[in-house]
Amino acid sequence: MVTSGHITISSTFVTRIAGQLHSLPRTAPLGDKDFPHSTPQHRTTHRIMEKLAIDDVSSPVAKPSFASIANSIRHTTSKHTDRYRKNARASPQNSLIAAGLSSYETLPNYLPSQWSVHIHPEGQLYFFKDATIPVVTEAYVYDPNLMEKVERCIKAIEYFVLQKQIVLPDNIELFIQIEGNDCSYYLIDHHSHMQFWLDDLETNEMGIDMVTSPSHLGLALQELYWIHVEYFPTHLKSLAPRVLEDLIGVLSHALTDHLTSRNSTFPYDAGECTQILQLLRSFRDQRQDEYARCVTARMWQLVFKHRFETFYGEQHARLCRDQAILVDTARESCLFRIFTSLLSFKTSDNYVSHLNDIYVDHLVYAHQWQAFMAQSLREWRSFLYLSLLTPLCCLLFFFMPTLQLLSAFSALCFGTSFISSVLLIHRHEVLENATANDALNYLNGVRSDRFKFQWVALVYAFPKTFFLWGVIGYNSNCFVAAAVLIAGNVGWLPYFLALVGICLLAIIAFQDITSGNKVLRIPTFRWSRVDEELPPVSLV
Repeated sequence: MVTSGHITISSTFVTRIAGQLHSLPRTAPLGDKDFPHSTPQHRTTHRIMEKLAIDDVSSPVAKPSFASIANSIRHTTSKHTDRYRKNARASPQNSLIAAGLSSYETLPNYLPSQWSVHIHPEGQLYFFKDATIPVVTEAYVYDPNLMEKVERCIKAIEYFVLQKQIVLPDNIELFIQIEGNDCSYYLIDHHSHMQFWLDDLETNEMGIDMVTSPSHLGLALQELYWIHVEYFPTHLKSLAPRVLEDLIGVLSHALTDHLTSRNSTFPYDAGECTQILQLLRSFRDQRQDEYARCVTARMWQLVFKHRFETFYGEQHARLCRDQAILVDTARESCLFRIFTSLLSFKTSDNYVSHLNDIYVDHLVYAHQWQAFMAQSLREWRSFLYLSLLTPLCCLLFFFMPTLQLLSAFSALCFGTSFISSVLLIHRHEVLENATANDALNYLNGVRSDRFKFQWVALVYAFPKTFFLWGVIGYNSNCFVAAAVLIAGNVGWLPYFLALVGICLLAIIAFQDITSGNKVLRIPTFRWSRVDEELPPVSLV
């Protein structure tokens, strides 16, 4: 079993751990032509420091204090930016179409030197500064006020690096996000494929899940790196050929794993892997395309998310989807499970088994959840129809005064089965095609520390459980009605008892034939040929 915990991310972590990771080769995924400042590691570091020192001397901007820097600059990750949480609203209005508008280009908006504007394949506008420390930002720097805030933030970070003599790795990139008068930042390293910061930080401060080792943390930082590349792919010129080929290899192995086993840990099923592979192979001749870079980066971040969750390359790697490797000190209530199992004719056990198989170490696979939910909805709908039609037979017994109690019991059970089916279908229809995150959030909400999934499994079993109890009540009605009819004719009693015995034997035989739990121990006979040679008999 594995015990996870929070780890401190030091400012030198990326350089120290890069050689420990079992991942992509340590060649920059971006060609040297994309980064004019790209030189060997130690030379680039000294050149960055020298350039920052020159800029610091020549800059007329007043030097900020360390206290002001600490108060105005925050840390963020590529997962926690405001990219998909912007509150800005557009106000379309009528506009004048100038004569001959299509015959010439409109005057462009100008940016300061080193700055360029780019458009993400999704349509998001972002800006890139090709400087000593390259910068990307989604702040609308055409606005002079925002440009001033971005430049002030960049200067503060550069001054912090210079004064603290922080050694920066090669091929880095700085992300800036403006938040009122403050800003957030992170840096990424194109050489080690990691995200990093200039201060020592705890993983829980950055929203990173608990880890077991520095190399495990490295997988999380690589996931953040590829999220950044996915969000800012347009200003990059090319990906190293190995990046795409390794990704195709990963997907090919995942496809083979799905085709040859039922417990693959890869989050996409065989059909989805096939479609993704076809798409990636079509990119082999167009690696200069920003769309291909965006798709490739998105797939790599999903791969590293999967590797982080399965402890890829760690001592206790998860090799099967249903393999639990995390320490779980909570103990499930056995008495309650026995009670619900007997009450529901073991129907709740089936649901508990399915839910435990889907939810392993707080991981949920979308295709497993969707298959389970589709099967459950089909079962609930079948008992919805059965429990709606079967009570009509119970009406016949209401006219017999001695059978009204049993009739009411069976009718109540059928009615409860019908109502529970309706409620379960209404509640879970929206979850049939839920994503893995939606399913995980739902299961986290219904899971109990003491009883695990026993309560929700019992509720899932209500339609079938109450239907079976209704069937028992209905059949009891039939036997009691038969007993009432023969009460005045003693001659029918042997036939009635024989019928009851036959029914009991049929139920027991069904149990023995269809289950491994045998009720009857029927002796078996071995037939042998008459002419088989008998063993020799010694006469004394």
